[in-house]
Amino acid sequence: MSEPRSRDHDEFLAAARAAVAGSTGADALDALGWWDLLGMLDDPDARAATFALFRAHGRELGDTPALGALAAAPYFATDDGTRTVMAFSRPATGGGFAHTLLGTPVTERILVDTGAAAPVLVEAAEVTLTPVAVPGRLTIHAVTVAEGAGIPVTPADGLEAARARSAFLARVAAAYEILGAAEGAFALAIDHANGRVQFGQPIGTFQAVRHLLAWAVTDTRAVESVTDVARDLDVAAPPRFDEIVKALAGRNGRRACERSLQVLGAIGFTAELDHHHFHSRVLALDAVAGTSAELATALGAWVRAERPDPRIAPAVLSA
Repeated sequence: MSEPRSRDHDEFLAAARAAVAGSTGADALDALGWWDLLGMLDDPDARAATFALFRAHGRELGDTPALGALAAAPYFATDDGTRTVMAFSRPATGGGFAHTLLGTPVTERILVDTGAAAPVLVEAAEVTLTPVAVPGRLTIHAVTVAEGAGIPVTPADGLEAARARSAFLARVAAAYEILGAAEGAFALAIDHANGRVQFGQPIGTFQAVRHLLAWAVTDTRAVESVTDVARDLDVAAPPRFDEIVKALAGRNGRRACERSLQVLGAIGFTAELDHHHFHSRVLALDAVAGTSAELATALGAWVRAERPDPRIAPAVLSA
């Protein structure tokens, strides 16, 4: 698998993997100085370190509320020392909205923003958390907010700017975590292809297996490339670039997991192997901040209506 382009980024990823693999919840985030990083996203190195956590999160099947904390950060101008995470909201089947909290709950406040009304800040004591049991080793809770609970939030830079920034950060971060999980599934397939012997030779020497592995690595390399561009461009990214990143990550992450499963064969379906956790992590994250199907459909409609130039100006990339 490809690694970050610079030595610094490689070190960020190694440190993040070690922290996530060694602890969960607040401990892993505290070890990385996570809450301080949220106020330093204008700095390229701090931003690289921040997103490295999410790639490590997927690769090591971490369980922290980092994604919700990052999504909540743009709504607050300063850090008052109170940890806040966002509950991700989607329209519910029976009407209204369903709210989901990702990662071990370690915060005092939960931000709820459906996009249909003003966001509200709710104390943890004012919500009911119902565990959702899915593979992936990621703690997931359905969030029920008590009627009338919460106080409205008025972001310093304006509500729409905060929503756009929150969506950008959440989508790019989720794409990095999908990348990490897909890399984890791919690593299992590589190990199996090298160790499983048939007809006197490792199955990794067979052309059909090589094709599957080549397709999987191509899928993940594409996600890595586009997420790195989004990370580096940040606020200079073209309109709706975060949607493109997230749509590609969701689609390619699923494909990489499916191709890895084909290489693994029957052993890939066993509970003893972590493939189902990596695959489920990809599927769960694809549902956050717009699925690949939803985003691709919306982007297609936008391209047909607006006819935007899809190219990124060379001057922007070089900067």
